[in-house]
Amino acid sequence: MTQLDFFLEAMLIILGISLAVCFIRLTRGPDVPNRTVAFDTIAVHAVGILALFAVMIDAPALLDVATVTAVLGFLGTTMLARYLERASNRYSREHPEEDVSLRDLD
Repeated sequence: MTQLDFFLEAMLIILGISLAVCFIRLTRGPDVPNRTVAFDTIAVHAVGILALFAVMIDAPALLDVATVTAVLGFLGTTMLARYLERASNRYSREHPEEDVSLRDLD
């Protein structure tokens, strides 16, 4: 086992642990913006894990999969943020007397 192999395996373990922590944040909240950030972070972790795995097994085709995963993660986060913004605006128009934040929409 070379130093590079050891380093790649260590990074995969660290990313796996960090990914588990992000899944906990995604499921437990406490509010919608935190869950959105957790979703985006999970997508970034998935890209990192795919890239490390591609280097480990010498499979350049997996880098294409990592690129697609990055684009889909970005689009998912953007769409969720747009949905939340529209929901907040709609609620503000329906209830002009209240000061609403995204935390209240959870």
